[in-house]
Amino acid sequence: MTASQRGVVGRAMRDLRAAVARIQTEGLDSGQILRKRAEALIARLGTVPVAMLVADNRGRYVDVNDAAVFLTGYSRAELLRRSVWDLTPAPQQTRGRILWRAFLARERMSGEYRLRRKSGRVVSARYVAVANVLPGLHVSALATPAVVTRFRRQRTPRDA
Repeated sequence: MTASQRGVVGRAMRDLRAAVARIQTEGLDSGQILRKRAEALIARLGTVPVAMLVADNRGRYVDVNDAAVFLTGYSRAELLRRSVWDLTPAPQQTRGRILWRAFLARERMSGEYRLRRKSGRVVSARYVAVANVLPGLHVSALATPAVVTRFRRQRTPRDA
């Protein structure tokens, strides 16, 4: 993940956390504020070649972006019926559960993650993860050269 990509993800996470803090301290209409923040987050991340996966406390995916669909090979609907453990290769399940608990406790983690695509092929991705972006919701941003290349092609105007 490039510094620019990390910056976009970091700003989006800070923005969401600030919205939650504002709701809690000022008693504002949480639905309206969070809806606006979510729309802004989606708009920002739609142009970034980073797979974004949002999971709940049990590791079940509750939202993903198009780059996550490309990276995993699953459709959005299929991913929303899966969990972190469905994408973790079998030999890494035990270590993965230990890391998940550590991630929830530390609230931040980054490094390299190996995930199993729908085809069964295991790929490595660089990741940054932030726990409790909203209470009980955790965001992982993953980047691989293939995802970056594909999204750059899609975003570059084609010559006539």
